[in-house]
Amino acid sequence: MQHLLLYPRRCSFITTSYSEARRVKQNNFSSICHLTAHRSNSTHSTNNITNNSAYVRSALSAGPIPYEKGWAWQQVLLSRRMNYMRMQEKQETSPDGNYTEQDKDWILMFEHQPVYTLGRGATEDYLTFLNNEADGGLEKRTRLSRKYRGEDASRLNIDRFQKHNTSGTADNPTAEQDEVDELSNQSICKQPVLAPNGSPIYRIERGGEVTYHGPGQLVMYPLLNLKQPNYQQDLHWYLRQIEEVIIQTLLHFDIKSNRDDINTGVWVGKNKIAAVGVSASKWITTHGLALNVSPNLEHFDKDIITPCGIEERGVTSISEVLRGTSSEHCPSLNEVADVALKCFGEVFHVDITEGRSIR
Repeated sequence: MQHLLLYPRRCSFITTSYSEARRVKQNNFSSICHLTAHRSNSTHSTNNITNNSAYVRSALSAGPIPYEKGWAWQQVLLSRRMNYMRMQEKQETSPDGNYTEQDKDWILMFEHQPVYTLGRGATEDYLTFLNNEADGGLEKRTRLSRKYRGEDASRLNIDRFQKHNTSGTADNPTAEQDEVDELSNQSICKQPVLAPNGSPIYRIERGGEVTYHGPGQLVMYPLLNLKQPNYQQDLHWYLRQIEEVIIQTLLHFDIKSNRDDINTGVWVGKNKIAAVGVSASKWITTHGLALNVSPNLEHFDKDIITPCGIEERGVTSISEVLRGTSSEHCPSLNEVADVALKCFGEVFHVDITEGRSIR
């Protein structure tokens, strides 16, 4: 079961696991659940654009990219869309007449370099390697703490970005790329906490516990405005839809998978094959899903982390599931991505439109 926490500072809804939700004070939690359980079918009062398309921005051709670069792409596109919505609320017009370009639904496609990420409310206890440190991992736990805001905090933090330029548009991709590069460079901790295998660890703003991203894993970050009439203003609904995209994608490769009544994600038997963790600001979603195609599963070793905070379950991949079957050939990341986009369009009832690639 998933619960929703409301963070007033950023007006964001964050999906969390049950174990994370239990840490919320009961008197606050009941009112939060009441607030987020309400489903509204209304659209943005000043937005007269009906968006039935999702535009794809893919970096898969570039190979594995740093996690902070993919994170920065989300933040830049989110910032522009929210800026557009604020202008609409004030009934202002764009100085260049191109702000409708910034009000699109996007699907970002990445393959990341090795990295571990902690959700906003995640505990450091599931970084199991810390238990073997001389000080019990105290220094690293402090730098990864959800409350710590020192300069050496091992987190990706939009607040570190001093000059957030929103002038770039799809007609000015150089400015757009410069903005992403500047944000990714300024927002990171220069010396992040490292796992024993050398992979950086960051705390980020999604929901959920610790997980791994790396080569051989397909990452999809949908940036959808759930106020659009073809969606629902309901993050439970959104999570189930994302899981359905994964289930239908796997079925294309003759892999039967399922949801779990307690834990978010998609499973083959008792092993997790795809993680789901999302965030939303004013009903615009970020983060998304990570589907294991052919990653090095040693990065999920429980001597390093307890993946997603679930001790009694394992992790698997398309490659592992197909090994020894009549469909032993593992599809490429691009093949899985093509199928996933098709399934996304069918599940969410949107047209998938190819956009400019990301470098």
